[in-house]
Amino acid sequence: MAHAVGAHLAGDWAGCHATCWDAHAPADRGDRELSNQFTKSGYPLGIMVNTRGVRFVDEGADFRNFTYAAYGKAILRQPGGLAFQIFDARAARWLRKEEYGDGITTKIWADSAHELARKLVPHGLEDVELLVRTLAEYNNATRLFATAQPERKWDLAVKDGLATHGLSPPKSNWALPLEEAPLLAVIIACGITFTFGGLAIDPDTSSVLGDESGKPIPGLYCTGEMVGGLWYDNYPGGSGLTTGAVFGRTAGKEAGRRARLNY
Repeated sequence: MAHAVGAHLAGDWAGCHATCWDAHAPADRGDRELSNQFTKSGYPLGIMVNTRGVRFVDEGADFRNFTYAAYGKAILRQPGGLAFQIFDARAARWLRKEEYGDGITTKIWADSAHELARKLVPHGLEDVELLVRTLAEYNNATRLFATAQPERKWDLAVKDGLATHGLSPPKSNWALPLEEAPLLAVIIACGITFTFGGLAIDPDTSSVLGDESGKPIPGLYCTGEMVGGLWYDNYPGGSGLTTGAVFGRTAGKEAGRRARLNY
């Protein structure tokens, strides 16, 4: 509607605020009861593999708040737009109950890598042996690193530098072997909240800029996640709320000023 009255569009239209989202969530809507519990943000505790059975991101590159939007989009690029998060019993104890509790998500348990891989075939896994090899290579890479740098200790409160050795992609932090049975897999997809493309605004007034003139359209304001040109490729958690507050306040002040002048 804004574009129809001459608003200028700006920003990264190929980018989006995305997240690791439960694959069994409704395909075309959210859920007012479960709400954000469909999010599956525990991947720094384990690994993520696609339906071929191979890893595709560095699960420990940074804290979840700085990677989830990019990784949600990465899942969308995988075959079928699906992936699996895999944890062992030690890691599973740290998963948030709000996201991974019984009744919240479909959980697949197994006592070995082979058993887990076989159980994932009905859910889209294409290559059992490749997944088993992926898990073995990951575990071996964590042990090699631990042998080389025994002073590194697992610590979820910081980027602990506990990494893999000789693995591509690496896991740069929180890299423990997945070896304590039972193993757990959760099926995930990409959940998209908004695109990074939006409307161009005057940052001092939050007024929407016109496409032809580049000047503010009188009485039209834009805030928060509808503003274009703020994010490209990735998104730090909470930024949408921040821009809603900052530009919302600016827009409110400007609208109030306009109302007083026209009163």
